[in-house]
Amino acid sequence: MASKPSVLLVPVDGSDGAAASAAYAAVLGEALGVPLRLLYAFPKDPVDMFGVPTEAPRSEELEYFSPDAFARLRDESARKAFDAARAVIGDHDVVVEEEVLSGSPAEAIVEHARTLDQPTIIIGSRGLSGLKEMLLGSVSQRVLHHAQCPVTVVR
Repeated sequence: MASKPSVLLVPVDGSDGAAASAAYAAVLGEALGVPLRLLYAFPKDPVDMFGVPTEAPRSEELEYFSPDAFARLRDESARKAFDAARAVIGDHDVVVEEEVLSGSPAEAIVEHARTLDQPTIIIGSRGLSGLKEMLLGSVSQRVLHHAQCPVTVVR
């Protein structure tokens, strides 16, 4: 028998899919009386984000190779994604937590879920066609196939 989740993990990135999943999770979290944890995944470091430069980096890229500037970019990006999710959550009576993860989004989300007891992941879909999804892959598909907890994909 399935039991009630302890937390709803809601990956966000500022996209329409993330907004739809946050709105759905807010209704579900309120009904179940469980908190939402908004997750924002960001690359570990500038090389992870931009790759190893094969030619002179552009000035806007070079700026972010500074640890302080990279941390500011991470924090600003996360704040925008969290604020967009909170806007659609609105006045729902649900506890909302925020957590920034480091690394590739799908792997970071799955790994975070593994550290928790009875989480459920509520994730948005980009809405790619079947062929594009197969060729490009997607975070939601990777999470769906690798998570060891329940996953709901919201369109």
